[in-house]
Amino acid sequence: MNCVDLKFQSTCSGATTPCTPHQALRSLIKPSCHSYGGCLGCQIHTLSGYGGCTAYDAQPENPTCCLRILTVVHGERLLWHNGQDQSLELERGKSVLILSTNRFNDVFISSEESYVEIADIRFECRYLGKIYQQIQQVLKHHTLEILAENRPWIFDTSFDIQRFLSQLDISDSSHSANATTHLYNVSQAYQCLSKLLNQLEMVQPNRKPDECACLSSRTLSKIRKAHTLIETKPEKNWSIAELCKEVGTNETSFKRGFKLLFDTTFSKRLQQTRMDKAAKELEFTDQPIIDIVYQVGYSSPSHFTKLFKQHFGQNPLQYRKFRQQAE
Repeated sequence: MNCVDLKFQSTCSGATTPCTPHQALRSLIKPSCHSYGGCLGCQIHTLSGYGGCTAYDAQPENPTCCLRILTVVHGERLLWHNGQDQSLELERGKSVLILSTNRFNDVFISSEESYVEIADIRFECRYLGKIYQQIQQVLKHHTLEILAENRPWIFDTSFDIQRFLSQLDISDSSHSANATTHLYNVSQAYQCLSKLLNQLEMVQPNRKPDECACLSSRTLSKIRKAHTLIETKPEKNWSIAELCKEVGTNETSFKRGFKLLFDTTFSKRLQQTRMDKAAKELEFTDQPIIDIVYQVGYSSPSHFTKLFKQHFGQNPLQYRKFRQQAE
């Protein structure tokens, strides 16, 4: 069971000096850990604290190998200490894919002493079976050797992971939830892992040097930032010109770099992101379809319906009925 190190607990004593509002706020935010799932080889933990937090697991009797997704939900200028020689800097909106064996003693410290919340989703490799081997092959194909080298891969948190984490309810943590809730949370976690692997073509960060030689690392970083804007705000009426202005690059470099980094065009990526978001709203909410159309950035319901059917093989009403009946 995870425990949050109490050295990060902030106290505010009024014996000699009155508490400032800032100190009072810190005293109210206690380090905590909430756990979900715990079945089918998947555990989900949310760790939080003011100024930092940590996870600690005692040495298991049998070797435990886990594929993990760590996500920064809240926190500014975090340093992540995971037993390696050097700490890594993380920020809100970033996630990490890493293989961890036996020990889980990660420490997250905010240099800004901000409120920190980390999600730690663990998949035991023995439950993944042949899928784990396939994952290794896929990552190796895309020059991501993190599993073989036990090194983390840092990427922009996907919409699927953000949505899943936002739906976790403290009242559904391990001590109070029923079996159905645990199974649902675990199924959603596995779905996030599946979609992350499916998106490797679009998020691979390590193209061959000669392919990107014509673009500076600074330009590529700006293009990745533009990609994040599309992912997090697909409802906006984005254009290449507006994105270039937002991140500070020119259209020629943007088009070439976007294709190199994500193996697709700007317009196709924006459309795919909107369709994915619409599909989730149709499945998990009862919002009117017309509202979802506008919510994902379309002004024409008929145009949206045509595109949606091209992507999913069903119109929005059919898709919602089929998915909600399956539940």
